[in-house]
Amino acid sequence: MAEGGRKKNSGKREQIVETAERLFTRHGARRVTVEEICREAGVSKMTFYKHFVNKTELVRSIKQAWMEEGFRKFDEIKAMDIPYPEKIQVMTRWKVEFTSRLNVEFIKEMTSSDEEMAEVKRRYLANIAEAQRDGAIRSDINPEFLWLVVEKLNELAAAGRWKEVFTDFSQYQEQMRTLLYFGLLSRQDELK
Repeated sequence: MAEGGRKKNSGKREQIVETAERLFTRHGARRVTVEEICREAGVSKMTFYKHFVNKTELVRSIKQAWMEEGFRKFDEIKAMDIPYPEKIQVMTRWKVEFTSRLNVEFIKEMTSSDEEMAEVKRRYLANIAEAQRDGAIRSDINPEFLWLVVEKLNELAAAGRWKEVFTDFSQYQEQMRTLLYFGLLSRQDELK
């Protein structure tokens, strides 16, 4: 019986998370209340607070799950036995699909913590260094400089400046990836 109770509680937690993700991606986390999440999920506030201390913890939990999903996908694509430019295209398609379902406000709210950004940076720099060793990316470009460019582009995205050029955030993502990766390829004929 206790096992069934745990499953039921786990199901309620999943219900809360799925509902919150849906509401947050549509409206942004700041605009959505715990009451709205509970009403949409069909759970009581008491049930919500059994699983999460507050909405901030719920947002953190969702963000962590998305970071893990992104890292898993990155590792999966990196391990594919395809040329580097194709890996970048696959990663770009996945990232565009993922971000296209998010509200711009929620993207801003989900800006990673220093610890998470340190891991993203570490993986990014390692990927660039490996691609440079393999000859897929120009070796005369400093990976740390590229990271500075990525940070600035992310600031543009967070400020909503992309709207001055694009009608859709996925278009911005696509252009950013094209610039940062395909603009760096050591053999431009690979793009054709």
